[in-house]
Amino acid sequence: MKHLSLFILTVFTTVTVAAKCAGSGIYLLSKNSTLNKNGLIILEFYAGSRSIIQDLNKKYPIYLQSSNGKITLMPVEILKGEMQVTQVILKASAELAENAVYILHIDNLSKYERLQHYNERSQRWEPITFKISSSADTEAPVLKGQPAEQKKTMVGYGCGPARWVYFTLAGQDKSELFVKASVRNKTTGLTTNYILLLENGIAKVGHGMCSGAFHFDDGNNFEITFQLFDQSGNKSSLTKSISFTSPNASTNDE
Repeated sequence: MKHLSLFILTVFTTVTVAAKCAGSGIYLLSKNSTLNKNGLIILEFYAGSRSIIQDLNKKYPIYLQSSNGKITLMPVEILKGEMQVTQVILKASAELAENAVYILHIDNLSKYERLQHYNERSQRWEPITFKISSSADTEAPVLKGQPAEQKKTMVGYGCGPARWVYFTLAGQDKSELFVKASVRNKTTGLTTNYILLLENGIAKVGHGMCSGAFHFDDGNNFEITFQLFDQSGNKSSLTKSISFTSPNASTNDE
């Protein structure tokens, strides 16, 4: 399993935690500390932390805090992964102040959950902050060609194999870009939607040792479509559907 960092909410760095399966965790998808005025915040809740979702803004108030007060974050979409993870897409309930700095908070978390990110450079735990840009993004991302399968990987670990399928996918937007993947299992008919990082023109689809959006069984056939999804929630057109099979041959790495 790969997350941006091994802490409850993460923003800047990426580390591999394939061999470390904690019992809970909340992770921030974005790697950008600047948020558009109409920007969204995408959180991933892992394992035991998924129980928090149903009580957000009830038992667990979630908000952005600045020197001028706090702004509640409202869930606008929930995407359930197939292996121990669920995403919540959040939107500010009021206008964010231009150039203001906000700190992300979830109240009433247990003492075992840290609402900070670990700064690899300073080697310190720090609050998760966003500086609000002067603009709102309302333009849809632009696809550059159709995606294609690049490679498959499967690595055995103590708790099970990590299986990934890499797809090349290029796009253009003035905001941070993600990709919404829709995978249909042709054997079961199950379709799962999840938002993934798009890094260096690659969308990595699958799961690590302990968790992931898409669970691949041996011998099953799948098809996938992609849709670019930017930090403000603007979406591109859908790509063509691509058929692929589950990774079933061991490789040296993920």
